[in-house]
Amino acid sequence: MEHNVNQMKKIDKLAPIPMFYQLKQILLHDIESNFYPVGTMIPTELELSKMYSISRTTVRQAVLDLVREGYLTRQKGKGTLVAKQKLSNSFVQQTENFQLGLDHINAQIYLLGFKRIKATSEIAQILNLENGSDILYLHRKRIVDNEPLATIITYLPFERCSFLTNHNLENESLYDLLSLDSDNKVVKLKKRIEVTEANDQDVKLLEIKKGKAIQLFYTVGSNADGVPIEYSIARYRGDRSSFNISVNLMT
Repeated sequence: MEHNVNQMKKIDKLAPIPMFYQLKQILLHDIESNFYPVGTMIPTELELSKMYSISRTTVRQAVLDLVREGYLTRQKGKGTLVAKQKLSNSFVQQTENFQLGLDHINAQIYLLGFKRIKATSEIAQILNLENGSDILYLHRKRIVDNEPLATIITYLPFERCSFLTNHNLENESLYDLLSLDSDNKVVKLKKRIEVTEANDQDVKLLEIKKGKAIQLFYTVGSNADGVPIEYSIARYRGDRSSFNISVNLMT
């Protein structure tokens, strides 16, 4: 694929902006505008060097930056290709709430399991219940653009949340349903984030190779009185997810 000479952006060698950074921004624009679609090769270092009249060292620096940031990937015997972009998830922490959103129009939820079980000592302690108490076990898979992104296992006190069994949790939001009763409305989330390796279940459910990176989130959601309402364990594909965190500090 060749640029139209008249439309190709120029590198200003007299500008105070480093030339590698100028090239990086040009390539990034071409990737985001789909001039170089996902899976296609960008020009070689030599070709880029000739196109923009800059050194191969400068080209290499720009390309390596884009590889590190996940926009490009290098494949032996093929060259440098445009990588499939990671999906961005935003965590926004405010004074009175903590919201997790997955902003994507083609996101779907599949129900893998939903049943009444007995709480183990660990889960009972987290949910502030007696050992062996009845709880709901909810197992879901999140699909984005027809590709599995994450699995989420959620535990909820049965006494509080038994009404959920009358709802379709593939099409209805768990938090919206919990909010129908002010005593069950989750207003605070406590999260622990870890990185682990894909296990056999991840291979099956997330279609990822064993040993690949998994972003692991442990979440406890509580109501306004600080009573635990839900405990979730989410496993996100590390190759398809990135997380942005914004914190609004109290002044």
